[in-house]
Amino acid sequence: MTIAIISIMLLLCAATLSFSRATYAAVTAFLGLCATGLLPGETLPLSSYIFWAVAMLIVVALGLILPPAINGSRIGTPYICGASMAGMLVGLATSSHAAMVAGAFIGAVLGGIAFAKTPAGKILEFPTSKFLNYLCAKGLPVVVTMSIIGTAAAVLIAAWPS
Repeated sequence: MTIAIISIMLLLCAATLSFSRATYAAVTAFLGLCATGLLPGETLPLSSYIFWAVAMLIVVALGLILPPAINGSRIGTPYICGASMAGMLVGLATSSHAAMVAGAFIGAVLGGIAFAKTPAGKILEFPTSKFLNYLCAKGLPVVVTMSIIGTAAAVLIAAWPS
């Protein structure tokens, strides 16, 4: 039970961090996912942990190579994160891992478009390559984070005692 609580706390922390520091959020979400591997009963195959580790490392590398102006920018991240989280939860409700990841992706794209349509979002110049580059820079870390959170949540739900 203690491991489940630690995992839940890490996942909640990751969800909160995704609104400000997506690189740290992905690492925190992955730590929460790893904690679920210590639960008795339901666990993921090793290949799933390796897959999400590689995805998390790509997010970390992206955070290191992006220009500081882009990496530090928080323009539109509440829209992208909120919509991605909503999409992940809708996908999680379908009990399909693929639907959860697709929901997180579609949510991030729709959140980015929604922000670009606001007066503050005009700076992104939707639908130009500038918008697409910014959406990829901010959306990929969020989609990875939300997908890891959803994967860990599915393991926690399956392992929860009835």
